[in-house]
Amino acid sequence: MGILPKQIAAVIPENFRQSAKRLLQRFFQFGLTKTSGGKINAILWSYGHFELTPFIIFQGFSQGKNLLPNLYGGKNSIWEDPEWRGIIPIQDFKVQKDLLRRLKKEKTLPPETQLQIKVNTNFKETITGCSRTNGKKNRVWLTPEFIQSALELHKMGIAHSVEVYQNGILVGGVTGLAINGYFTSLSLFHTVDNASKIAFYYLLVKLKNEGFLLHLTGAADSWFTQYGLINIQKDDFRVSLMEAISTPTKFSATVPELTF
Repeated sequence: MGILPKQIAAVIPENFRQSAKRLLQRFFQFGLTKTSGGKINAILWSYGHFELTPFIIFQGFSQGKNLLPNLYGGKNSIWEDPEWRGIIPIQDFKVQKDLLRRLKKEKTLPPETQLQIKVNTNFKETITGCSRTNGKKNRVWLTPEFIQSALELHKMGIAHSVEVYQNGILVGGVTGLAINGYFTSLSLFHTVDNASKIAFYYLLVKLKNEGFLLHLTGAADSWFTQYGLINIQKDDFRVSLMEAISTPTKFSATVPELTF
């Protein structure tokens, strides 16, 4: 009979095996770092090969990472840690005049015809609405795997939704993750004009009212500039992130009252 691998391993001294292991680790780490363009990129590449469990999603976002759509249809996730971050100052966000007029008009409508705003009433339908591509292939990163984990995070009180209803039908909303005083918006959707913008405005008011410190919206050059988005450098963002996630804050089920 031939010698089995386990038998071979048993006769090799432990210190030699550990030395060989460390040598292989250094070799592959060097190669991965070089091909990835640096240690940080190597870590992000490795991170993308983990299953998108609730813990991995929570850990990734609590470290300030961004999860991107996989435009190539692969099974692995794509995480990034960009040099610039787009945040909306919670105390000084802005609203466009046309949206403000729409919000004021809503106040004058009969109660039965007004848009209804709810919080965490139907997270599943809201995030499912956010995941629809409207015919654009591979453009959404809210995969079934991510949604399933997000539903579990919602049950834990970490993932949330602000929803807009018309005649009892969900017509728009925004989803995000709240980690103490840090909130990161995930995605929005609408089937009625301005419904997602209205949901997002209610979210901004809610974050301000409830004492959140940091609101990340993802891309630093997105359409969120209309709400006063500013770009901050990664190191500054990390300082603000650590302060926010260490500040006890609760995302409640309360719908904020708007005052103009």
